[in-house]
Amino acid sequence: MVSTKPQPSDSNIPSTGKTVGLNVNPTGAGIFGFSNFAETWNGRMAMIGLVAGFANEVLTGKGILAQVGITGGISVLFTLFFTGFTVATLLGYYAVKATRNAE
Repeated sequence: MVSTKPQPSDSNIPSTGKTVGLNVNPTGAGIFGFSNFAETWNGRMAMIGLVAGFANEVLTGKGILAQVGITGGISVLFTLFFTGFTVATLLGYYAVKATRNAE
């Protein structure tokens, strides 16, 4: 379990002395395949894919979106939608996290 405690250098942050647990799945048992092992490998494969996309961009001169056929028009709208969805999800996650830390 990963926990965070206020550091001595954080003089502007009021200390509650409370440890905040960040592990959502402490047993690692997995629900619907979301085990710690599977998620670790999923993250590794995503990092390898991103590096491969950047390497292909350097080799071909096309951007990552152009490599998969997103060059303009309605495809850009779909890309913007999914980017906005991702940002909204992250904002929601950090809002819930901040609310839980405040309790």
